[in-house]
Amino acid sequence: MQLSLSSLFITIIFTAILILIFNALLTCKKSYIFFRTDFLSVLAIIIVLRLLFPIEFKFTQSIAVAPIMNPFYNIMHYKFHSFEIYNLLLLIWVIGIIIKSIEYIFSISQSNKNYKLLISNSVKLETNELDAELDIFPIFSSKFLYVPTVFTTKKSIFLPTTLYTKSELNNILRHEISHIQHHDGLIKHIINFVVILYWWNPFVYIFRNQIHLLLEMCADYKSTKNFNEIENNQYIRDLISIQKKTTIYNQVHKYSNSNIIDESIKVLEYRINYMIENKYKKKTNKLLLATLILFPFLTNSIILEPSFPAPDEHELLSEKDLKNGYITVNKDGTYTFHVGKFKGIINNPKSKEFKDIPIIKGE
Repeated sequence: MQLSLSSLFITIIFTAILILIFNALLTCKKSYIFFRTDFLSVLAIIIVLRLLFPIEFKFTQSIAVAPIMNPFYNIMHYKFHSFEIYNLLLLIWVIGIIIKSIEYIFSISQSNKNYKLLISNSVKLETNELDAELDIFPIFSSKFLYVPTVFTTKKSIFLPTTLYTKSELNNILRHEISHIQHHDGLIKHIINFVVILYWWNPFVYIFRNQIHLLLEMCADYKSTKNFNEIENNQYIRDLISIQKKTTIYNQVHKYSNSNIIDESIKVLEYRINYMIENKYKKKTNKLLLATLILFPFLTNSIILEPSFPAPDEHELLSEKDLKNGYITVNKDGTYTFHVGKFKGIINNPKSKEFKDIPIIKGE
């Protein structure tokens, strides 16, 4: 396994395509005819793993794509005030990760403070009238909330002072309990960790936004999987009723809590349409799902590499040429020196004239 410019490049390209597909499946109302939550969940896992491990394996085959990779490598190795561009970009990348990590740690700290503030200004509810299977986590009522909220890491559910019917309350709790039981808070932390790592990549922000919708859809499925048609329709009516009662949306902290009603009416509309079509209780075609599971191996089976013509045997290289070049380690154990449009085999990359030349994996 090896991390290289080429493996990172191919990872960014493939994950961008996958995220666009993921986004399209969650925004096209008719996509759920073929793609269920199981397919979307597997696709999300593949995207996360691909981003967390942008590496090439032993079975990865190199493909020379000179029109794309040659300019990419030339730009990355171009020197700017004694810094090669890729070193400069790497430094900016690391600084960005540090800043985003500090911001995230602060957000978690603020969320914990909000939780303590809510606890001190909330009343623990009596649960005698609830269904027995719903009386498993602490339930509080707070005048500071306008929407049902759960702190998954604290395993606590908070309700606004809004008056809900027994059916609405039971369905709210089913939904929020499913978030806790299936560790949706941890999933959000993992997704935010990916966003921190790739803070400069606009596609990861699209992915994070759509993960929220997927988690809500999965919670709907887990809440209604044992429902008959009448109970399923009542759940839908309760969602609409709760939305109407929620006149102001107040999300305590987006990184650690979840709610039954999203701030977007379009999101709620999608969830309801999905349930009306009764697709939650169906599974994706096994062949289609198997193909998706094999996809990561297919995307890791190739890697794009630069390719330069061999230099003329009489070509003389100046000291400036040497400083602007780089060395690749070939699979057969040989070394190739690259500079500009030329390349040539060298015997000893540790010799005096090549000692400061960067070495990367080659063909």
